Amino acid sequence: MAASHGIAEQTMVVILAAGKGTRMGRPDLVKVCFEIDGVPAINRQIAVFKRQRFGRFLLVVGSMADQVLQTVTRDHPGVLYVHQEPQWGTGHAAKIAAEALQAIGYEGYVLVAMGDKFLEEAALEALVSGYVRQRADLALLTIPKTPATEASAGRVFVDEQGQALDIVERVDLARQMIADDLREMLADRDALRGSDVRAVVERHLPQPKRQQTAVPELLALSPPDAAVDRLKLEKILQAEKYNLAIGGKRYSGRELDRLCAGVNPSLYLMRAEVFYQGVGRIRNDNAQGEYYITDMIRLLAELRDPHGNPRYRIRAVPVDDPHWVQGFNSPDELVAIQDYVRRKKLGELRTAAADHRPALPPQQYATVRQWLARIEARRPVLRRWLRKVYGPHPELHEQKCRDLISVLECYARRFGAEEKVCIVRAPGRINLMGRHVDHRGGMTNFLAIDRETIAVVGRRDDGDVMAVNTQPGKFKPVHFNIAELIGRFAWNDWVNFVNSDWVRDMIYVSAGDWGNYIKAATLRLQHRYQDVRVRGLNMALTGNVPMAAGLSSSSTLVVATLQAAIALNNFDLTSQQFIDLCGEGEWFVGSRGGSGDHAAISLGQRGKIAHVGYLPFRVEKIFDAPADYQVLIANSHIQAAKSGSARDQFNSRVAAYNLGLALLKQRCPQLQGAVEHLRDLDPQKLGCTTSDIYRWLLKVPETMTRKDFRAVLSKEHRELMEANFATHAEPEAYRPRGVLLFGVSEILRSRMCVNLLESGQVEAFGRLMKISHDGDRVSRPDAEGRYQPIENDCSDACLHRLIADLGSEEPDRVLRAQLYMQPGLYACSTPEIDQMVDIACGVPGVAGAQIAGAGLGGCIMVLAHHTAVPDVRRALARHYYRPRGLEPAALPCITVEGAGLVEA
Repeated sequence: MAASHGIAEQTMVVILAAGKGTRMGRPDLVKVCFEIDGVPAINRQIAVFKRQRFGRFLLVVGSMADQVLQTVTRDHPGVLYVHQEPQWGTGHAAKIAAEALQAIGYEGYVLVAMGDKFLEEAALEALVSGYVRQRADLALLTIPKTPATEASAGRVFVDEQGQALDIVERVDLARQMIADDLREMLADRDALRGSDVRAVVERHLPQPKRQQTAVPELLALSPPDAAVDRLKLEKILQAEKYNLAIGGKRYSGRELDRLCAGVNPSLYLMRAEVFYQGVGRIRNDNAQGEYYITDMIRLLAELRDPHGNPRYRIRAVPVDDPHWVQGFNSPDELVAIQDYVRRKKLGELRTAAADHRPALPPQQYATVRQWLARIEARRPVLRRWLRKVYGPHPELHEQKCRDLISVLECYARRFGAEEKVCIVRAPGRINLMGRHVDHRGGMTNFLAIDRETIAVVGRRDDGDVMAVNTQPGKFKPVHFNIAELIGRFAWNDWVNFVNSDWVRDMIYVSAGDWGNYIKAATLRLQHRYQDVRVRGLNMALTGNVPMAAGLSSSSTLVVATLQAAIALNNFDLTSQQFIDLCGEGEWFVGSRGGSGDHAAISLGQRGKIAHVGYLPFRVEKIFDAPADYQVLIANSHIQAAKSGSARDQFNSRVAAYNLGLALLKQRCPQLQGAVEHLRDLDPQKLGCTTSDIYRWLLKVPETMTRKDFRAVLSKEHRELMEANFATHAEPEAYRPRGVLLFGVSEILRSRMCVNLLESGQVEAFGRLMKISHDGDRVSRPDAEGRYQPIENDCSDACLHRLIADLGSEEPDRVLRAQLYMQPGLYACSTPEIDQMVDIACGVPGVAGAQIAGAGLGGCIMVLAHHTAVPDVRRALARHYYRPRGLEPAALPCITVEGAGLVEA
């Protein structure tokens, strides 16, 4: 039904569209041009008006006016514009519109709307109909009070006669409530403490910033543990702002709450004469020095005719559905609108509890009570699943059943046994070759192992995420709200968000908090699906992946959380999309690695090695692991924490990669078009010799400081430099040449893995493992067996010697000078790890050993003939664990399937 009574055809729609929308986090996109379901908000709104027969429009533009004009004229030519400069508030914008309309002698109706609103046609129908039925001079729509609407808009005060007298802002109402409560406390108590006052303030104004703006004198009255000076408090409460008066009459907070039933969504309809009169009276005599269009209601209500009666009938038009007019000031509010539009479009706008139930089969989605019964009964479905995932290992099957029961009972204690849940498992991983190079476009060669994280997860109807652990003494409960965090997003770029001061400060304060990895997964998913509100999760987790040991315990948490969120929100991602989101999500905690760990966790196959490439992600081959050899994992008991100084070291190596390659390409122009990623610095691909690679590396200094980089890199690299420097504290020096040499060589070693292992050349592969570890090595034993610091030689003399060896035609020298034989200098091992590698490599039957994971502690991996496994364990116990008083922790690995949902 179109808007009635012919008013639409006689109305000029004034749309205020001059605001910047700073909180949206997109300096390149003005607020009204953000899209709702693929259509810019301003264009969508104009289309709604046109469907209701409104045909004349005047837009007030200001910030990024050209962008607004270009956007609107593309779909709606013929719209009038007026420019607001400077931008002094909505009232100022309305004044400019009024002046423009008066200049052309306009005398019809005026409808004022905000350009950053989502409108339903029903809202316009109701406004016009209410204007006519109530014989109003000015009608303003009101929507119901909800947590969302109340937080961002004022309340409309309507007296007993139905006259709208004022718009009371949320902070003013809260301040009056605070004053009322404090007066009651003064009357009832002999003494008050500062903590009493602060508790009242917190109850009505929980946001610290609003407290400082609204009631600074109350906060400054006394410290929390000190007595309050009654006389000072009474004097403060006498101030005008603590005694809200409307129409000359004072009201209590409770009275205001009752009389201000509706929320103002800023949709006004009036005659032009009323519009001119109202906005003409708006002043900027406030602390901000701005003009507010909401003042128009109070100013018009104050006017009287010669008989003392109100000159204008100002009427509120209440509607029951808060979705009819929705505004957005931050990305989380835009997500809520997108979610509403999407659900309505699909014809599924029902109660939140019934909306979009997880589309999982019964064997993957059941109540906690049902899961427990199935596992206790060892149902055939469960037994088949255990064999498929873990292989023929009955003892391991029983242990996994015990783990599942434990975490299900943990969930039941916190969230209830009748909740429907899915169960996700994410195994730890071993990367046999290709360390530190997945984010350089290199290859990884991984196995998924039987140490894993298990998560029991239920979907919530709100945006909260709550997580508990079977080890509560070690892992405190986690609770956050996706919408609250996402309100800080810079929509244009995930990197900008994770590099923001807010995120960096939060991670610094909460370094090592396991909840940060749950946030990483859920926030990255929400950023990926900006037009859908990701539902919250209830989670209970358990795991036996050694922490900070180089087996990717943190990444298993990211993978498990993301997989559960995707399943319970009915998203459909390719393997590549999923793995990319995992890797990028983990940037939230401050690391700047790639997605190799997540690929290993997700795509592993029992008894197989996956040969995976990156940039773009691809699984190039899956092949059998050597049948006669077994991988052992030995924990150094030195934690490889990804926070603080350790994270700085990791990220400084990534910076050396990025800036070193930029400098290399700048000094070797012939590489500009041919080398995008470090993996492209390959003699075979470039059609050059290995000697050429060494000559080019001579152009990159061994060591550089930030000052050096800023001095030599061209202006086009400024942004790259600052983005890299922002990820870590400044080190004493970067070693770009050594890092580049390690990366180029490791990429070649990672490619050779398949041919060597498939052809049975396990010993040759083991030699590459040793060379690879030497690239991370930081120490060697002296004559007395004490480990002393060392640094691999990447000097000019070393590179010239390699060039000479390649030209010598002596087979041994030529072999030693091959790229894949060079360790380079990445230096992320520890003396303890170096000693463990040397102990293992000294055992007959061991092909090779190296550090596992990113380094700075954690585990080593040992590739040993199955007959040598007991000897390796004994040697490590005798020479490493016992002398240090440590529990031996060298365990053979069972390969398992990659991450997935449990079935029973």
